[in-house]
Amino acid sequence: MGPQLPPLSLSQLETLLSALDPQLEGFGGSDCWVMDARTYLDRLSGEGERDLALGVWLDAWEQVGGNRESLRLALSALLHQAMD
Repeated sequence: MGPQLPPLSLSQLETLLSALDPQLEGFGGSDCWVMDARTYLDRLSGEGERDLALGVWLDAWEQVGGNRESLRLALSALLHQAMD
């Protein structure tokens, strides 16, 4: 069984989805989709506090062998479910 993932609010789901946009490939200066997403989230937070729950999701998804596309699909489904 994989790691326990914290629940995400609507705004967190939307933010994480935006960080996983395929157009951000290479944004983190490497070939790693997780680094791209982390760099994007770091820039969004600026000098503010980082959202640790988003990092937990990225780390957990990577640890179980997930990729950008599969996480985007899962988050999209959760977002649609939360909006209904």
